[in-house]
Amino acid sequence: MSRTSDIPYHVLEATYQQYLRQASLQAANDRISNSIAGLPIFPHYSFDLEGLYGSVDGQKFGVERPTVKARHSRKYFGRGKGVVAYTLLCNHVPLQSWIIGAHEFEAHHVFDIWYRNTSDIVPTTITGYMHSVNKANFAILHWFGLRFEPRFTDLEQQLKELYCADDPALYEKCLIRPVGQIDLPAVVDEKTNIDQIVATLGLKEMSQGTLIRKLCTYSASNPTRRAIFEFDKLIRSICTLRYLRDPQLERNVHRSQNRIESYHQLRSAIAQVGGKKELTSRTDIEIEISNQCARLISNIIIYYNSAILSRLLSKCEASGNEKALALLKKISPAAWRHIHLNGHYTFHGDGQIINLDAIVAGLEFG
Repeated sequence: MSRTSDIPYHVLEATYQQYLRQASLQAANDRISNSIAGLPIFPHYSFDLEGLYGSVDGQKFGVERPTVKARHSRKYFGRGKGVVAYTLLCNHVPLQSWIIGAHEFEAHHVFDIWYRNTSDIVPTTITGYMHSVNKANFAILHWFGLRFEPRFTDLEQQLKELYCADDPALYEKCLIRPVGQIDLPAVVDEKTNIDQIVATLGLKEMSQGTLIRKLCTYSASNPTRRAIFEFDKLIRSICTLRYLRDPQLERNVHRSQNRIESYHQLRSAIAQVGGKKELTSRTDIEIEISNQCARLISNIIIYYNSAILSRLLSKCEASGNEKALALLKKISPAAWRHIHLNGHYTFHGDGQIINLDAIVAGLEFG
């Protein structure tokens, strides 16, 4: 950076050592995320008026030096090691992102990354790929008033996960039939223990990953484990049937996951500015700081694009250009083709603020 900017190396190093902290970077990201939510274009990013769709997924990054969380994965890192940046995205805005090991099961972090979100944007529906599904996620997210809508890739396989509360013989003449019956008495009998687990998660005394690992150490006949898994079957069956019946829901889930893929492309482009797609660091804490810095840059780009789109939106609304309005709402703020990521960076300028109104004034849209 010192070779491509007007700031000397010793100043950059001192700034990094004294000011870059996970807490300060998280606060900076939250302020930008909240500012994006306040722009006029933000409501138009939503799929419907009933709630906000958030998507979760992990992105693989190599590391410069081996750390505790870094693991081998020949498919992604070749002979090197790497980590996973697990991200929660909502309306193109990366609300939360943290580093997990490449060997960790991403489904163990779905609830935690949503519940520990510190921004003002609160998704009401979470989407993810099949690796975000385990035997408890549907139940845990349901307990906290959240809908979990994963992107099912094999619907025929999902039909084997359908369960009912009544006798399965009642559904013999139905086109879609359950494969078994849920043991509701087992769930009712363990209500006290389940309430304690919900309270523990709500007070953040235990993470979701720790809870799932503890449940998996119990025997299959353990009543608490059995009750949670049985309740999860019930919620999962309801969500699966809703997914099969509602084509719009299926489209929303796909669009939500496509957005996080677009963010991953932006995130990858930022990571490769210095060369390889990796996080430069020596420790796990420095890896986390590097990840948060890249998320901050992504948030800045998304805010910049959203601010321009908001001004274009106001301009089109004033002129009554409905065709341009419809097209404008489909533009992604995660685009970066108009942003030059490489080159020489000038920080000691004349202090002038970018005049977005002047930029928009010269644009003819639609």
